[in-house]
Amino acid sequence: MFLILALISVGIAILFWLLDRVTLSPKGRYVLITGCDTGFGNALAKSLDRQGCNVFATCLTPNGAKTLEECTSDRLHVIMMDVLKSESIKEAFEEVQKKLPQGSGLWGLVNNAGVTGNVGYYDWWTRDDFRRILEVNLLGVIEVTNVFLPLVKKVKGRIVNMSSGIALAPCSAGGYAISKVGIETYSDCLRLQLHHFQTSVHIIEPSFFQTDGMQRKKAFDDPLERAWSRMSKEQQDAYGRSCIDEFKQLYGEISKTADTRIHLVTDSIEHALFAKYPWKRYPVGGLIRFVARPGGLLPSFIGDFLRYNFVPFPKPHRGQIRREDTNATREQQNVNGTREGLDCGLENIRRDTKSD
Repeated sequence: MFLILALISVGIAILFWLLDRVTLSPKGRYVLITGCDTGFGNALAKSLDRQGCNVFATCLTPNGAKTLEECTSDRLHVIMMDVLKSESIKEAFEEVQKKLPQGSGLWGLVNNAGVTGNVGYYDWWTRDDFRRILEVNLLGVIEVTNVFLPLVKKVKGRIVNMSSGIALAPCSAGGYAISKVGIETYSDCLRLQLHHFQTSVHIIEPSFFQTDGMQRKKAFDDPLERAWSRMSKEQQDAYGRSCIDEFKQLYGEISKTADTRIHLVTDSIEHALFAKYPWKRYPVGGLIRFVARPGGLLPSFIGDFLRYNFVPFPKPHRGQIRREDTNATREQQNVNGTREGLDCGLENIRRDTKSD
């Protein structure tokens, strides 16, 4: 009996493995990818171009657009687009419409454009700091999807949204984690809504990968220094300068050890676009697949306990501040005592002089 169950299990596993590798041809299909200046979007655009796919690659900077055009074929069309500007998104839509053959639509829409967020404690950041992250990573995705959705529906295509493994176990990622949790919920709701139009939605959840967004100074050090400089004296005393330095050190180590195999992410996006039976979610990286996602199923009190004790999250150094304040107070008291002693000594000398 056990042998029969084992054979059935192995057979099912092999069947799923085979079905997972059934793919559609990318040749002749049209895919739009946002955020192609660098990173995942840039690598994906080049890969799809090599496979014969027609790519609309949106870039934010002229330099990024020029660099991409120089190393790709005429199947790839670079379009300037800023996801923060509604007018720019509409202009990009009109340009895509003009370049699409009559009766065609977009087989794929890959919402990849995004920015890294401010790390650390939430009360370090202002409303404007949160606004920029949410407008790019969440509201930008929603608006781009709404504008291009008719072209995706037209051919019953696929939407691929870039989330992050940090959405599964948010800790110190500031507004970035909030925006990516929003992407998860938005994508789940959108998938249910588009089911009636036979249009699918897929989520990519990468771990830490070495991209331009992981550049330590630009992404982490500079914002942390800016946060420290505008803190009130009360906030600085509550957290301590060493807390800022520990965050910089932590994310410096993360930047150094981030995975350089960007193809793992682009391969997942390609599977979402062209697999016959694509997944709803793609956790990319062992940390996400075997730690963060299973950890998200734990009761909150257990998950919190593990994060408090095993996640390297810098803590406020209030004790250190208090010790420093105490030492400073003692030193000041000693100085005051010395001054009082000198004053008394001088007063005694004056009295003795007058007596003489």
